[in-house]
Amino acid sequence: MKKLYKYYIGIGLLYVLVKILFVSFGYLHLGAILHGLIPSILTILAGFIIVRNIRSNKKKGILWIRIAMLFSVLVFVMTPIYMYFKEGAEIWLSNGRLQVLIIYEILAILQFIIIFRLLEKLKQN
Repeated sequence: MKKLYKYYIGIGLLYVLVKILFVSFGYLHLGAILHGLIPSILTILAGFIIVRNIRSNKKKGILWIRIAMLFSVLVFVMTPIYMYFKEGAEIWLSNGRLQVLIIYEILAILQFIIIFRLLEKLKQN
């Protein structure tokens, strides 16, 4: 179970690392890193709060797992919407943005699967 927490938090780190990588190769502007920090900070923070609360209070842990599930769904849904309105209809999937969108969607799905498995394991115990 601890390994799953680490994977969830590690995937949270990848949100910002992907943006740093794309900015360093010149596909995105420097401000894109700040946009990558939002899902990264939210999911990492939720992961650490889950780890802390699971040990002391199972009900609080389940609550935070559900909140973490919500964060994953929000990243999945809000990323394309944000990109569309931020960049405009003509260029929102150009210059590396499509790749970032695909990576973000995959990361959000992976986080959701991990957090869902954690919820199942916690309910079994």
